[in-house]
Amino acid sequence: MRQKLNRILQIDQTGSGGNDGTPKVPNPEIMIPKVVVRPNPFFTSITLDVTCAQGKHVIVRMFDEDDKIVKMFSWFLVKGINITNISEVEFLPSGVYSLDIVDLEGDVLYSTHISKG
Repeated sequence: MRQKLNRILQIDQTGSGGNDGTPKVPNPEIMIPKVVVRPNPFFTSITLDVTCAQGKHVIVRMFDEDDKIVKMFSWFLVKGINITNISEVEFLPSGVYSLDIVDLEGDVLYSTHISKG
């Protein structure tokens, strides 16, 4: 269990999106075929709209340019559309943040960059 937690907390630089802000899905399996992150840039909150092929427990983590995790929570995705709101981000300084969706084995299922205005 501790090994799984260490993998989830580890920031995988190879799974991040491209420098142009386009998301990169490192896992070729289509577990999560669609993710909408809005608004971008964000100010006070972020909405995640995730379509999942089957029920799956995941960890959502958001980290800053210094690879410091600034937000992290677990989420059970049901088959179909899942929507959640990430609040309490208004205190974060302006800049670019990475957002990952990671399974409990530590595999990055989705990764993108978002900006704080």
